[in-house]
Amino acid sequence: MKENSKKKHIKGLRPEGHPKDEIYQVNGVVYLESDLKLAHLRILMAIINRLQNAIHYKITRARRNSSLPAAYLPPKGEICNFGPTRTIEIQVKDFHMGRNNGARLRLYLSELQTTHCIFPDKSRFAGLIAGFTFPAYSTTVKIHLLDKMVSRLLLTEEGYSYYSHSSALTLTNKYTVRLYWMICSWRGKGGFVITLDNFKRILSLSEAYDRFDNIVNRVIRPAQQELQEKFPIWFLFKTYDTAGHKRLVFKVKIRLSEEERNRKTNEARDICFGLLSEMGAMPDTISGIFRRLEYEDLKPFMNKLVELSGYIKNNPSIRDRDSYIHASLDQWFEDWTLRYQELSEDQEK
Repeated sequence: MKENSKKKHIKGLRPEGHPKDEIYQVNGVVYLESDLKLAHLRILMAIINRLQNAIHYKITRARRNSSLPAAYLPPKGEICNFGPTRTIEIQVKDFHMGRNNGARLRLYLSELQTTHCIFPDKSRFAGLIAGFTFPAYSTTVKIHLLDKMVSRLLLTEEGYSYYSHSSALTLTNKYTVRLYWMICSWRGKGGFVITLDNFKRILSLSEAYDRFDNIVNRVIRPAQQELQEKFPIWFLFKTYDTAGHKRLVFKVKIRLSEEERNRKTNEARDICFGLLSEMGAMPDTISGIFRRLEYEDLKPFMNKLVELSGYIKNNPSIRDRDSYIHASLDQWFEDWTLRYQELSEDQEK
């Protein structure tokens, strides 16, 4: 009786306020460097979906660096050439390969055994999975993962994000899936900056994408258009050249009801108005700033105001504060690289 109660508790564990359709994954998966096909990504999503109870436990219950209870981990499997394994059993339908596609699923699973992947902490694996068991006519597949891989997929300490599983499954382009994951991981910060080289490496773009216009026209713009048309979260982007190195800046856009958008905007503007007035900005300057401010800019803008306020307080020699504030924020509005955090070469979060 106690065991059944425990299983029921584990099955129902979810972060408060989030629907079942949302899949949580660690940021290391978002920035995984690997040449993954669309089918591979769907298999990876199915695996992570089966690890949700463990991820939810670590997010909501576990103390930092505490061990995960064994009940939340997949059962131990056999020891292979690369070390001990754990086994996850998944319904064939959960891979979303379509009906009567067992042969294709076997092919993609076989490929994943030799698909090299590198996580942001530079941990490397010769294959995403260690093996699989898929008897003929079976309705389930047993996927064998290295114990180290399971630990890596559960590394919430490096950060985590969530996305809509059903929405991700509608995407038919592997790069759009990866970009969807990226912008979802930055929704709380408004956007991010990434070097072109880093972007190409994470997505494992081939030589066909050596030309930047190919990346824009075949990877970024199609993803932007599809997400904007169908999803409540999408992005805008700009490019910047600095000392011969190209950087991409992605601004996350979120679709909200007009009522919710106005409520959140007004709350933030009240705080911003107080900060600007205290710094010495004139009413006309404040009005002009607010006319340029979009909802998605609010959080980075408030961070900028706090930084600017501290600088002005520490530099009483600034005589015309209104002009200084106007010039500083004008530059901030024009240059997106000043708004968002840059994703480092090591994909540090």
